[in-house]
This record gives sequence, C-alpha cells and structure tokens, in this order.
Amino acid sequence: MTLGGFQSGFSARKVPRSEVKWEQFLICSHGCEEVIQLISHVSGEVEFELCKIEAERMGKVLLEAAKTESY
Repeated sequence: MTLGGFQSGFSARKVPRSEVKWEQFLICSHGCEEVIQLISHVSGEVEFELCKIEAERMGKVLLEAAKTESY
C-alpha cells in the first residue's frame, strides 16, 4: 500500500514484515509485523525501512526540529 510521497523524491508504503528488503538493517527491535519502506522516485528501490513505532518516533523528532528556532 503506497502511503504518499515527499517533495524530496521518496514515497512511503507499508508492507508485511515478510516483504522486508533489508532485514539486517531494519530499524525495529519490537517484532512488529508491518514495516514502512521509503522508496526512491529516481531508482524505484527501497532506501530505508522502519517499523511503525520507530516511524512515529522519527516523525515526532522531525516535527520538534521543525518547530525550533535555528541558531
């Protein structure tokens, strides 16, 4: 299931853990059954994978960074 894209050239999709491309690099120590993949618009390849829990943590960190004043 494709979830949408980013202006930076990536789209996201959610897949079952059985479809993980880079298991050895997967950011998940929780045993989650679904994984979010970031797909490059240029190559069409999976560039990054993480579980929902880690995606939510990353989203919070990015939102906080966007809200802070730059130095």
